[in-house]
Amino acid sequence: MPNELIIGYNPMPAAQRVALLARGIRGRLAWVGIALVVCIWIYLWQRNSLTPTMVAWLFGAGLGYSLIWLIMSIIQWGRAKSALSSIAPGVAARIDRQGIWLQGVFLPWPAIAQIVARSRRFSMAPRLQIIGLDGQRYRLDLGELDIMPGTIDASIRTFSGGTHSIDTSKLGN
Repeated sequence: MPNELIIGYNPMPAAQRVALLARGIRGRLAWVGIALVVCIWIYLWQRNSLTPTMVAWLFGAGLGYSLIWLIMSIIQWGRAKSALSSIAPGVAARIDRQGIWLQGVFLPWPAIAQIVARSRRFSMAPRLQIIGLDGQRYRLDLGELDIMPGTIDASIRTFSGGTHSIDTSKLGN
């Protein structure tokens, strides 16, 4: 058995998410174009019977819905892109018989109060949170790692001598 588990960052899932959201923006742009064509067609077909207020409602409602979704897609893409740029290649954490190295800090096993996996709002990947006896919290996004969470849990159980494991009760269904 190895003496330590080195956990590295894997930017691939974040890069795939950015690419997926970029394709979504192109799709939303297509829907805005379709909505515009339909609004213009309805206007040209019914222009003699439409009042200026009706024209404003036609274009406002017809394009507004598509534009709102386009803006939301652009915001999601921007957030995903900034999350991708924040992923630095290298070692995210190291687990060995003495404790856990995380975020440049060494946490010996006796100084760790709890290790919890939590669901995150607006994200598919959960976050691993290590809480020290002093109340200090250290976080690690599990979706950005090159190793499966079960391997991390097994390593924590093994290297801590069975005194610690990942509490998964805070994960959503």
